[in-house]
Amino acid sequence: MKTILISEGDPTSINYELLVSAFPQLLALGKHHRIYLVRGPHNLSIPSLPSLTKPSTEPGFYSLPWSDSKKPRSFVLGKPSKFSGQMAYDSLLAAMDLQKELGADLITLPLSKEWVQKAGIKGFRGHTETLAEYYKRPTFMMMSGEKLNVIPLTTHVPLKDVVKELKKFSWKELATAMTSSPFLKNPKIAYLGLNPHAGEGGKIGDEESTILASGAKILRKAKYSVEGPLSADSAFLPGAKAYELYLAGYHDQGLIPFKLLEGKKGVNITLGLDFTRVSPDHGTAFDIAGKGISDPTGLISCLERLTENTKTKS
Repeated sequence: MKTILISEGDPTSINYELLVSAFPQLLALGKHHRIYLVRGPHNLSIPSLPSLTKPSTEPGFYSLPWSDSKKPRSFVLGKPSKFSGQMAYDSLLAAMDLQKELGADLITLPLSKEWVQKAGIKGFRGHTETLAEYYKRPTFMMMSGEKLNVIPLTTHVPLKDVVKELKKFSWKELATAMTSSPFLKNPKIAYLGLNPHAGEGGKIGDEESTILASGAKILRKAKYSVEGPLSADSAFLPGAKAYELYLAGYHDQGLIPFKLLEGKKGVNITLGLDFTRVSPDHGTAFDIAGKGISDPTGLISCLERLTENTKTKS
């Protein structure tokens, strides 16, 4: 029996609609696992979801508030604020505390980096970086879908800082994180060139022959099959040679083709942790929150990833 925590993310986003839409799947999985929605004190809720004051020993799907405040915030779907940003961040911290206590796996629902920062959380860059800081270990973002796995070597940094970040990147730690991941079984790897046309043999930059080639050498020494650099503008075209894992130089280089090809079924998996953390590959979608049109496919994909090796029957 697994224990799964779900951090609520920004409560004014589509997250509560996703949970309501995925309620049948959550109830079915709750017959065999303990699933807790870690939430703050506010007016938004899921009908028929029992609320606990402490974790249960029995399987089920429960709400587990991190605060017993008698003055909950009143939020409106689609209307984020510094208060919803603060609550999203506090709920994440509470979920990580519970993870340590229970040894659980973790689903993090989307939050807004902008509104977390507006709440006064200086230096907040995202879930992956916060997990690394909290657990004091290097973490790596892997976008995983039905056909593609993509790791951006740099995540939430300005484009002008990508080369500087790549120079500091630890390829040895990446190799260790990949080796310990249950989602990667000796994958064939390709790395994308940072520059147009993979640098044109050094005519449009030399990062491919210096930084990236050195990293690929370290991965090969760790017994991985690595090819590259591939020209990023053609690596994902129909008919191109397929690999189990692609390494992208920066966030959008890898995530744009991933999201186009995998759609809503993609899952963000954090490598480098002793447990599994997953998240839908979409954002808060404040613009459609409250309209009843949000798609729970991403959340359901997260649940499937966490329980795919367990036998559950509804």
